[in-house]
Amino acid sequence: FMTSEHQYVSRKDEGDRVIVFERGNLVFVFNFHWNSSYSDYRVGCLKPGKYKIVLDSDDPLFGGYKRLDHNAEYFSLEGWYDDQPHSFLVYAPSRTAVVYALADEEEQPLNV
Repeated sequence: FMTSEHQYVSRKDEGDRVIVFERGNLVFVFNFHWNSSYSDYRVGCLKPGKYKIVLDSDDPLFGGYKRLDHNAEYFSLEGWYDDQPHSFLVYAPSRTAVVYALADEEEQPLNV
């Protein structure tokens, strides 16, 4: 993760108050909006495949409201979005940070 050559900020949306970026095989989605949550929010990604949540600030462990299903799978779609060759749809609750990882990469240790 720390030594990954792939680092890309695909979205900085001032109106939505959302930042999306990738580092390695992880996709980070930050929704800083104080009261707007977004259904079917499209995020670009470099690699195709199935993504799963690996970190969720809305988890009760962190004082959150558990608005995301950690068993959900997010499948990428072909086609350019935010200068990335693939994308997938997520639910982005207000005031959250969520990290998605390729499901087949999830078991791999991170290079720290």
